[in-house]
Amino acid sequence: MTRMLASVTGIEEAEIALSGGVDIVDLKDPKAGALGAVSTETMRRTISFIAGRAPVSAVCGDLPMEPETIRIKAEEIAATGVDYVKIGFFPSANISACAQALEPLAARTKLIAVLFADLAPDFELLPIFARHRFHGVMVDTAQKGKGRLLDHLPPERIPGFVDRTKSLGLMVGLSGSLEAPDIPRLLPFAPDFLGFRGALCGHSGRTSSISAEAVSQIRELIPAESGTGDQSSIDYRLLAARGYSPDTDPTLGTDRIFVRDFVLPVQIGAYSFEHGHTQKVRFDVAADVLQITDHPEDMRHVFSYDIIMDGIRTIVARGHIQLSEALAEQVAAHVLENQRVVRVTVRVEKLELGPGGVGVEIERKRQSAGRGAASGTAGRKDRSVVFRPRQERPEMLRRAIVKLGGSTAHAAEMKSWIAALAGSRLPIVIVPGGGLFADHVRETQTRMDFSDTAAHAMAILAMEQFGHVILDRDERLTPARSLDEIGRALEAGKVPVWLPSSLALPALDVPASWDITSDSLAAWLAGKLGANALLLIKQTGAFFDGDTADSLRTRGIVDPGFAAMLPDGVDFHLAGPKDAAEAGAMLALGKLPGTRIVASTGSSAKKAG
Repeated sequence: MTRMLASVTGIEEAEIALSGGVDIVDLKDPKAGALGAVSTETMRRTISFIAGRAPVSAVCGDLPMEPETIRIKAEEIAATGVDYVKIGFFPSANISACAQALEPLAARTKLIAVLFADLAPDFELLPIFARHRFHGVMVDTAQKGKGRLLDHLPPERIPGFVDRTKSLGLMVGLSGSLEAPDIPRLLPFAPDFLGFRGALCGHSGRTSSISAEAVSQIRELIPAESGTGDQSSIDYRLLAARGYSPDTDPTLGTDRIFVRDFVLPVQIGAYSFEHGHTQKVRFDVAADVLQITDHPEDMRHVFSYDIIMDGIRTIVARGHIQLSEALAEQVAAHVLENQRVVRVTVRVEKLELGPGGVGVEIERKRQSAGRGAASGTAGRKDRSVVFRPRQERPEMLRRAIVKLGGSTAHAAEMKSWIAALAGSRLPIVIVPGGGLFADHVRETQTRMDFSDTAAHAMAILAMEQFGHVILDRDERLTPARSLDEIGRALEAGKVPVWLPSSLALPALDVPASWDITSDSLAAWLAGKLGANALLLIKQTGAFFDGDTADSLRTRGIVDPGFAAMLPDGVDFHLAGPKDAAEAGAMLALGKLPGTRIVASTGSSAKKAG
């Protein structure tokens, strides 16, 4: 779940923030710049007042990019006992040296690197922060009052930043003059936290005091989860802000939200002359959305049309699309991912192929959507089931392989995922990712220049390291090294966690290559066990119903060898942070969470297993 960070100036504002239920209290002096620091004495007093009720972060100030200056200030702030130290990295040739100077401190304190959306941030710095043991990276804005985060970092660029940061094992945050309407636009990207200051001050400006009313409004837009991690701890009233509405009033109807005449340059077309450049495409989208109140007052009560436009921009940014029909299907799938949307109409019109427009219009609806869902258009009923809810898939599973990505290790959702898997009624086998342990292998290989064969063995052992972390989190899980051990555990009703070295290292059909990661090994194990389902749990939400194993490989979401390792006939699902909340309930009912993915766009790939 995404957490709420509130920037406060001291004890008085910290009390308001805590009473409003914020997740992280951030100490900052807004009168002293983008990252203005409060005094260390104020930090100590506020930490003492908070007394562990919430994690505390503190900024170091707007410091010059001088390694020793930054190191001394960060050490001083860390000595106050804060949980996180935030350091601003302004454009400079010294950034790498500054990060390196902080590595000894990063070994004992959680450091958060802050990049600035309005200062042309270089996301190639992310591996540098990971290498020097930073805990996380966030994007903020340096020049307050000169635009919000989304004015400088468009929505289509955010998934790449979030996904890459998490893939490096780093916590990720978004901030920068965020307002209430920004929240439903940013939540689908699943950052670990969203940061606020000005929005908590009402209309008085970020240098004024925060107000309880403003804190409450922002808090209610961000779904909250209590510390238990149990399914019962989810506040579904707040989840309605992200489209989940299991208890909507049956007497209410639907609203129609629309986007008209939205024109973007798109790489689209099946003809050779249409490749290599963009052409203007006009989008018209209308969504029938379940109401949650007949007295809408603020962003908690509406479905934002910005979500539709952000989704279109993100889909278009992926690259060339062959068919208008495929583009329309992807837009419809994106809109229908919101549980409040019962029907969507999408019109895609290419504007540069003649004197008029040409294109396609489709209508898709959520099957069994309940009240307010109109019947499908005559002659199109067969198409309406394409986007049926995932939980309605009827087939029984013999057994399922579930790969829990190592990138979840630093995510708030990890506890929920492990609890959900441990309580599964499905016969599942957990395959651990390599995560941070495998990243260390990659870094060490670069420094020591050993072979891919040696790195392959180490990376498999890295999976075992994360496997032991998973086993340590729930006593219902049991280790298993061989096919026989896995089989016996399943027969006994247990949930085995596969420790892969005994099986995978001597296997002749597992190449010793970085093209083969835990993704491919999970697919390989599915073949060995005769499983008929595979679920990959990733720390990303940048996948869609129209995706295939090949398109996921192209975007780096699965490894290059995955499609060839995936056996024929295996029901392949992909899940991200947004699926964690409902995973426990679905697995307890014997159903897989996540989005079903088409195995491949072609049949030429060699299948293993």
